[in-house]
Amino acid sequence: MDKKHYDELFDRLLRGELSPAETEQLLEWLQREGNSADVSDSILKNLQQATAEQEIDPEIGRRLQARLPLIIQQGDSRRTVRARIMQKPWFRYAAAAVLIGIVSFSAFKFLPQSSDTQKTPESDKIASTDIAPGREGAVLTLSDGRKILLDSLGNGTIVATEGADVKLKDGQLIYDNISGDAAELHYNTITTPKGRFFQIVLPDQTKVWLNAASSLRYPTAFTGSERRVEIEGEAYFEVAKNPSAPFIVKINDETTVRVLGTHFNINAYTNENEIKTTLLEGSVQVSGKNNQATIKPGQQAQISRRSSASPVQIAESVNTDKVMAWKNGVFDFEDASLEEVMHQLERWYDIDVEYEQGVPKIEFVGKMGRDLSLKGVLRGLELSKVRFKLEGRKLLVLP
Repeated sequence: MDKKHYDELFDRLLRGELSPAETEQLLEWLQREGNSADVSDSILKNLQQATAEQEIDPEIGRRLQARLPLIIQQGDSRRTVRARIMQKPWFRYAAAAVLIGIVSFSAFKFLPQSSDTQKTPESDKIASTDIAPGREGAVLTLSDGRKILLDSLGNGTIVATEGADVKLKDGQLIYDNISGDAAELHYNTITTPKGRFFQIVLPDQTKVWLNAASSLRYPTAFTGSERRVEIEGEAYFEVAKNPSAPFIVKINDETTVRVLGTHFNINAYTNENEIKTTLLEGSVQVSGKNNQATIKPGQQAQISRRSSASPVQIAESVNTDKVMAWKNGVFDFEDASLEEVMHQLERWYDIDVEYEQGVPKIEFVGKMGRDLSLKGVLRGLELSKVRFKLEGRKLLVLP
């Protein structure tokens, strides 16, 4: 079939009239080598016509951006399937949506224009064979061993602990000091299971964002000459300044991060090859078993998990947008291996991943929104030379 036929399919896609069979036909054509220029021209032409009479609502642009598809670099050929970047951002987002088939133009065209419009319960339903994305939620473990599930609690004080009232406010756990220096430190632990994330404001007003499958142990009141906490998994810190009391993050028996007041991210998942501390603002000192290093904004301190004696190494000019993507609601798969991508999906969707023999080595490039269901993400990944089979909460990766 010639290009004219696919132009007609684009027209029907924009009107929301494309059948599943025609959508599959269009996607197959889009994936063929040499069609990228025609793809961009067709999308641009149709979107310019469709948007001639009204500007795209910013909310629509945001939703489409959250569903930006993956651009796959495959195998030894390293052939990249790309759509040429458009001048206007909503053209780029819509082009990506067309390429991946995640967002139909009927949604692009008919989404409510008012930011006050509420989604209906039906729009939030996920098919029984799919898995919903992660959401806010955590378990708070008090110093006496009591556990409080934070997922469904409303605003207000949830418990009074030694030296502080613990409150929930707009999705944040906040500690308000109610007494002076405590004679004894009492520690609480907040844990995010797989499929959950949470934010906490510590007694010194330091803010911490916890990614899925992570934990933070901290005192209910900071006393003395230092502020010491412990983490597992991944967390982003905005540390309140206090020159007289350095803020110290313990990652394991050999690794600590020491700061006064700064913004930084720590990725310390035990199933990753390295412990990574990335600095966004200020200055931090990262200590390993045998050496230490001070990093500047834009740098990343890396410690290999392969040996307890691994030195601290510094990576220059790190892509901080990629590092912070999880906090900003985005999967950033730039230069990510299949295993790295699967690790993120395991944590965010609370699944277990298994690999069949013969799965190719693939490097991904691109972004997708973390608000997609699991199958929404898998549809994008399947544009590469891998397939997936979901059995309950077990995801099989197939060649």
